[in-house]
Amino acid sequence: MDITEQDELSPPVEGAPISKAKGRPDHLMKRVSRACLHCRQRKSKCDLDASGSPGVPPCQRCIRDRRDCVLGGSNRGGRRIRKNKIKNFTPDTKQPTQKKPDLESASPTESETIQQAASSYPGPVVFVPTNPPAQAVATATSVSVDDEDAASIGSVPRNPSDAWQCLTDIAKRGTEGPSPATTDSVRTGTGGYSVYSALQNGDVTGFQTKTGIKTYRLVQSRSLDPGTVWQLVARYAEHFHPYLPLVPRKYFSRTTLDAFANDEKHLLTAVLTIASKDLVERPEIHEYCSKYMHELISGIAAGADCDVEAVEALLLLAEWEPQGLRPKIERVGRGEEDRAAWMHVGLALRSGYFLGLDRTSFRGDASGDTEAEERRRLAWTSCYISDRLISVRIGRAFWSRGPGPMTGLVSQDFPSLQPIKDGDEDYAQIFQATLDLTQLYGNVHDLLYSGMRTSSQMMLMGDYVKYVDDFRLAILRWKSRWGSLKCSTPMRTTLELSYEYLRLYTNAFAFQAAISQSLSKQKNDGQSQREHLRATFDNVASMQDARFIIESLDAAKAYLTILVETADPEKHLHFMPLRFYLYGIYAAVFLYKARSFGVMPPAEEMSVRDLVSRTTEVLNRASAGPDDIGARYSRLLELLWRPKPTAPASPAGTQQGNDVIMQNTNPISNCMPDQDGYVHFSPANDFSWLDLEAVGDYVSGDPGALSLDAFQSTGLYTGSDRAWQTPMWSGDMTNTLLF
Repeated sequence: MDITEQDELSPPVEGAPISKAKGRPDHLMKRVSRACLHCRQRKSKCDLDASGSPGVPPCQRCIRDRRDCVLGGSNRGGRRIRKNKIKNFTPDTKQPTQKKPDLESASPTESETIQQAASSYPGPVVFVPTNPPAQAVATATSVSVDDEDAASIGSVPRNPSDAWQCLTDIAKRGTEGPSPATTDSVRTGTGGYSVYSALQNGDVTGFQTKTGIKTYRLVQSRSLDPGTVWQLVARYAEHFHPYLPLVPRKYFSRTTLDAFANDEKHLLTAVLTIASKDLVERPEIHEYCSKYMHELISGIAAGADCDVEAVEALLLLAEWEPQGLRPKIERVGRGEEDRAAWMHVGLALRSGYFLGLDRTSFRGDASGDTEAEERRRLAWTSCYISDRLISVRIGRAFWSRGPGPMTGLVSQDFPSLQPIKDGDEDYAQIFQATLDLTQLYGNVHDLLYSGMRTSSQMMLMGDYVKYVDDFRLAILRWKSRWGSLKCSTPMRTTLELSYEYLRLYTNAFAFQAAISQSLSKQKNDGQSQREHLRATFDNVASMQDARFIIESLDAAKAYLTILVETADPEKHLHFMPLRFYLYGIYAAVFLYKARSFGVMPPAEEMSVRDLVSRTTEVLNRASAGPDDIGARYSRLLELLWRPKPTAPASPAGTQQGNDVIMQNTNPISNCMPDQDGYVHFSPANDFSWLDLEAVGDYVSGDPGALSLDAFQSTGLYTGSDRAWQTPMWSGDMTNTLLF
């Protein structure tokens, strides 16, 4: 009997209230908590009191219909989700234990049904991990998603990047679990290779993905084999790593090569590119590595994801600048390495700022991995050093603010560089000495070479004297502190070379100031600039800035002497960073231009010329081939220092002499050879001693260059009084010192 039948047969109780819904008495609408399965399916009232025992089957309907009366379980309890909170949710699988209460609250009947279904399945059973479908995950997690989103913001976003990061964090929580398509594919056995088919066929190799060195691009393409990769890594660790120890020492073990390839592809490729740059026997290795490195650098510049290892890779490339990364190699060095290093350092700084490496320069409570934090600090400090040194080399402004004025980083801040056992090189002390010297470089550049207008005013007013004196004292203090540092010969050589070039860089400013002051006092008496300057510097000892001029010459000669006598060309100089090559070229160009003003007496001039000749020999010995950096710049010095043929004078033009030519506005008129065949320059219109591109133009015979040999070979020199028909010099002299 259903509810309708019972309503028709049972008379209403007198005085009972009538239900407002259907006019039924409330005693007929009483809900019961238990019912048999048959009545529950019919959605009718189950009278379990018919058998005489209250609440025990069979019920009255089952007795009448002669059915088996089975008491159903209770569906009450558990977690209920309101429908209005299911609309917007983010799947989250961070808390797998949330399903445990639901499983415990399942009725015995449902558990038995699941077990029966599982036992009746004819094939092998695949147990899927306890990742619920998207809908179930949404039901379980949508209650607290609003609270989690509010907590993830933390504070008011300061800029669009903060807001973007907040949204990224929220989106990551929704994508940490497997996608519905993946879950369905695993559950149903569909897709290219399913779990079901793998288990059924007994093929467990389908779950194993290739990792380690075998996944590295150059190994996958069979350009290199794992053995060659390890040989190059070992070669880099032995010869190149000591000069800039950025690569973590753990990667110099053969057992960690797989991790190196998996986690540090930018750094590994940079190591391989540098280590293979001088392999003359197998040039194809360097070609393969350079192409892949070029692709990775392009990706970084395009905004690809990268970590601190990409910053380290760019800094290493800036120190050595492999030839394979440049599209064209000139036979005479023209400063291309400086331009490439400038770009690589700039990209490293940009990437470091984006990764937040600059925050590591300020000490604070270490959060997270201490080793990773120390590595980031070392990388950012190296960015600061590279930025200062490349700016000093090419005369440009700094990009990086540096570690900070209140930091005061010392060797203890770089534990990865400290020696592990007795006899190991203390790279931490060497790094601190380099950092202290670099700060001096930066101060000199900021104050003396900050800009052409400021520098020119300082030269004419004489304010530079007190600054140069203070810098000289600071440089001597650095020498007294770090000059006795115990280290290997190559490391000591690099520190001494850096010290001597800083002396040259500081005192050369006073030399140029003396030239500018002399030209400002020149009278219009028909005397050429060359004659005026030679008369001014004829007796250097009597000049006001004599100590600065003499010390700059001494520093340049000391640098070349160390390069010739201390640095072993084949064992040491060959593997040194390229800046030590270029410092030597700058010193030789400085000495050449100093002699053009008559500063050196004849005996000293012959000694300097012999020193430069020995320098070119050492650079050639340190080169792996004719296109290596040493050979290219030794050729530059040979062309610069060799005597130039004098221009034959016509009988009609003999009376004019060189004075008229020196007053000409054409650039070639400012570099006429003297009786010994050497060319003298006017500081008002020629190349700077820091501008290697202009020096290369002069010696290589470019259309805008100043080489006499070039003009004779191209027919621009005709031997008459109208010999020089060249365009005006268009070199960029706005940011470099004219001297």
